[in-house]
Amino acid sequence: MKNSLFKRVLSLALAAVTALSLAACGGGKSGSGSQAGGGQDVVDGVKQNLTIGVTSLWSTLSPFQGNNAQYANFVRAIYDRMGVFYNGECIKQAAESWEVAEDGVTWTVKIKDGLIDTADNKITADDMVWYIEESIDRALKPQFNKVASVLKVDDLTFQVVMKSDVVGSFELVMASTYVVSRAAFEASDDEFADSVVSTSPYEVVEFVSGSHLTLKKRDDYWNADSQEAIFQNNAENVTFQVISEPSQQQVALETGTVDAFESVTASLIPNFEGRDDYGLITNLANNGVQMYFSGDAGSPVANDVNLRKAIAHAIDINGLITTALEGRADALHDPAGPNLMGYVSAWDEEEYFPYDTELSAEYLAQSDYNGETLYLMSASFGSYSRVCQALQGYLLAAGINCELKLVDNAMFTSTLFDGSQYDMILVSAGGMTITNLWSNRFDMNAYANGDATGRRDEVLTNMIYNTWTQAGFTDENITSVHNYLKENCIAYGLYIPWCDSVYRTESRISEAPVGASGAADFVAADFQ
Repeated sequence: MKNSLFKRVLSLALAAVTALSLAACGGGKSGSGSQAGGGQDVVDGVKQNLTIGVTSLWSTLSPFQGNNAQYANFVRAIYDRMGVFYNGECIKQAAESWEVAEDGVTWTVKIKDGLIDTADNKITADDMVWYIEESIDRALKPQFNKVASVLKVDDLTFQVVMKSDVVGSFELVMASTYVVSRAAFEASDDEFADSVVSTSPYEVVEFVSGSHLTLKKRDDYWNADSQEAIFQNNAENVTFQVISEPSQQQVALETGTVDAFESVTASLIPNFEGRDDYGLITNLANNGVQMYFSGDAGSPVANDVNLRKAIAHAIDINGLITTALEGRADALHDPAGPNLMGYVSAWDEEEYFPYDTELSAEYLAQSDYNGETLYLMSASFGSYSRVCQALQGYLLAAGINCELKLVDNAMFTSTLFDGSQYDMILVSAGGMTITNLWSNRFDMNAYANGDATGRRDEVLTNMIYNTWTQAGFTDENITSVHNYLKENCIAYGLYIPWCDSVYRTESRISEAPVGASGAADFVAADFQ
């Protein structure tokens, strides 16, 4: 057996992700009592009632989801996984062990004995083989597209054969494989839409899509004695409350409706800075925010590189950050953020679609654009509406007609990979490695209609394939992809936001670990 390069290199990358992370990133200081849970309800370090504000939840609790928010804190509360990204590596959760053969693609996984879900189903290798095969068939997560086959070895052992020796691909599959009983799932008449049967530390008490998720801690959780910080469950009753409107986020924190908020809208931060009754945690987010151009043949931007460049050079990214984000973001120099493994720091010194109205006009004149209305799509929560309005203003000033399609999270998720629904789309995408992000967005074989926008670029796809093997994961190959993306303006990396988490000091939060999403996991916090 041989060790994967992934663990050695990812340990450096994820250490940075932990420090520079997404949506509520870090620990805090102690205090005493809030209306949401109250400091007085901390018993032996366990908070009896904890309410956490979030900007969104899944639209359904089904374990078969796309990559959107798969590393969010609420997910780990309702689904265990084979492995979890934390503190510099992919650590085993439901897996007892895994080993890779000398061929670099054949992995043998042994699951822990005694995994029992809330319906008393014992989890076996058959369940995990079914889950991975079902994930491949549903094609909702491109990481499963890299699996060639999966088979049972014995009741507690299965084997995963990857299509190629791709840096980090197996670990990403393990982190995307939820521990679910096939019998329980098939017995559900709605695929766990609002009630989950799993091995997780919490049971679902109530779920209302777009509103809240209420959980109760299990007394018989199999992993209750784990010493890993990210697996601690220090709240008895937890509610994740969706509050997307910025003014309501402020009200919720000020009135004690929530104990903490994972990612507060940037414009609200001055209201909480320098106050003893609130703790503020600020880091760089894990995910950047990018504008992707549709690759669908029916879109005017799909095959018109001059139009795409006219759009990119019409945008004053620094002005957008100042006006729409209160200055709480950094400009990107690639669709990938600087904290992903494989990012080349020299790119930060390059020009990256500088704001230039004259150059934008030149590209527009060379394009086939005839005044058509272009549609910019985005989820409507948080800061995205303001960002889209700023982008629309820049395009209109450049003589490019732009109409906004701001939709709720459910609609956004359902149309995210359909390039026929937009000409441009605002997406917050990240990953553990730069090649992971690129392959999820630009691999023409990842989705039924091409890449994530419906584009079929064989040259780009093959270039990405060249980067993701352990031998090909070099600065030279990675920079070739970066240059191709920039020269053809297939996407425009806009900004990487600062991540601001606010909590009430009365909630008695001492510190909280940071998971792969970058969000401070308040469920696992120390309460003093």
